[in-house]
Amino acid sequence: MLARRPVAQRLFSLQPLQLPTSHQLQLQQIRTFLLPTTSPSQRFSATRKIAYPPSKLFTLISDVNSYSSFVPFCISSTVTERTPPPDSLPIKADLRVGWGGFDETFTSRVRCEKHDGYSDSNNGITARGRQSGSGRRQGGMVEADATENSIFKVLRATWVINAATTTTPTITTGQSSGGSGNAVEGEDRESKVDLEIEYQFANPIYAALSEAVMPTVAGKIIEAFEERAEKVLGRPGR
Repeated sequence: MLARRPVAQRLFSLQPLQLPTSHQLQLQQIRTFLLPTTSPSQRFSATRKIAYPPSKLFTLISDVNSYSSFVPFCISSTVTERTPPPDSLPIKADLRVGWGGFDETFTSRVRCEKHDGYSDSNNGITARGRQSGSGRRQGGMVEADATENSIFKVLRATWVINAATTTTPTITTGQSSGGSGNAVEGEDRESKVDLEIEYQFANPIYAALSEAVMPTVAGKIIEAFEERAEKVLGRPGR
């Protein structure tokens, strides 16, 4: 797990100016004048090739209950609603986030789309989970949307997992030692993982304080996920 405290300390190391009490109202007026009344929506993304099959990485990312064990600043993560069996994928979860003196629980709507089967689409995939290329679709998309809360006007994280290659696997038809029917020989052993974070603070002061840190968050999370994959799935090639 990545260390959380040092980053949080850097984020909130800015201390208020030590002004006389008579100047407190002036300070508030200065802040109001310098900062916009609303902050614009921001998006940051990170991409990495990870040496594990897409289906296994999708299983890890859709395991929202485990987020507190690797996502920076996530203190607890609890799935509160799931799709019916056999998939039982999360559709609602509570994520508690904390650093420094900040501690907030966000209720997220979760959307999981497992890519399975074949596609003839020629459209490119985006972080919104649309179709990519042709051939076998592997991996999937996981989106957690905690928009409309007291801290953020927009807070959305979207993971997209695809095979790192676009080759179409061989299909074997007929009898085999395991029975009859069609079988796909071999899943890609390397994946391309994209993470996009979209956010908009409700308070422009938070936006100003975090502007130096937020662009690095997606990269830190995807790095932490890679460490999580190695811990759960073992080192690649073993």
